[in-house]
Amino acid sequence: MIGLLIGIIGAICLWWFEAPLWSSVLLLLLGIAWFIWKVRLSTIDRIDRMDGREFELFLEEVFTALGYTVTVTPASRDFGADLLLETPDGWSIAVQAKRYEKTVGLEAVQQIAAAVPYYQAHEGWVVTNSNFTDSAYELAAPNQVRLIARMELEELLKEAGYKR
Repeated sequence: MIGLLIGIIGAICLWWFEAPLWSSVLLLLLGIAWFIWKVRLSTIDRIDRMDGREFELFLEEVFTALGYTVTVTPASRDFGADLLLETPDGWSIAVQAKRYEKTVGLEAVQQIAAAVPYYQAHEGWVVTNSNFTDSAYELAAPNQVRLIARMELEELLKEAGYKR
């Protein structure tokens, strides 16, 4: 989209300002380069540029592609779960999505542990594009919370058909 915009600006410059042809061609080439760069980004790189809600909605697509029935909870007052998954055989999973630049700690595990009984789910997951602290792993184990860190997320993306 930005590449197209740069190309249009180049054409306008040529027509309106009677700019030299080379400047318009340069703007058009910059637009094409931008498009190629954007398309070549891996899926995990694109996730790293998303905001939290975009990540939640993207995970909806991923889990749907993996065969789950997915419900996205409201953006506010979600009671600790961003997504609710259901397998074809009726197993339910509450998911907390954390699109972070830093490591994810205890709070995410606490949120999903509280969400599991609230949503009457069978288990809880925390999914992040980052990694988890040792204390998050320590709390997750006795609460039957599955922690899906960056490397496992990349494997899920691959399984769902997304490019690396």
